[in-house]
Amino acid sequence: MFKLGHWRVADEHVRFERMRAVQDRTADRITGFAGSLRFVYIHLVWFGLWIAVNVGLIGASLRFDRFPFGLLTMVVSLEAIFLATFVMVSQNRQALRSEIRAQVDFESNLQSLIWSVHIGQKLGLDINHIEELCRDVVSESRETR
Repeated sequence: MFKLGHWRVADEHVRFERMRAVQDRTADRITGFAGSLRFVYIHLVWFGLWIAVNVGLIGASLRFDRFPFGLLTMVVSLEAIFLATFVMVSQNRQALRSEIRAQVDFESNLQSLIWSVHIGQKLGLDINHIEELCRDVVSESRETR
């Protein structure tokens, strides 16, 4: 009785997951990882080792990118370009998810309104009077913002 399928209420999560393609899931995973402290720690170690090797602190013969670290700058710039793209893809997906959620909320509210009106009619309530009261309250609430 309390399952969503019984009441024909749309589940926003189900709609959203059906629309996700492999590249969308990949972008979300990369963005999730890039927004973690683990990502920061990995980069701290990576940059630290890169600089330590290339200033001669670790294996002076291993230098491959002398100061001012042009190769490191290029690698970091490329990483930033791709990360920015993944973040934008994920943000677009979240905007789409918000739109789906708003549509599901609207449909649910509309169903509730229809049920309320039918129940009110069965109880013999004056629907027009109640609707007028609702308009007044909504109007008043907008004025107090």
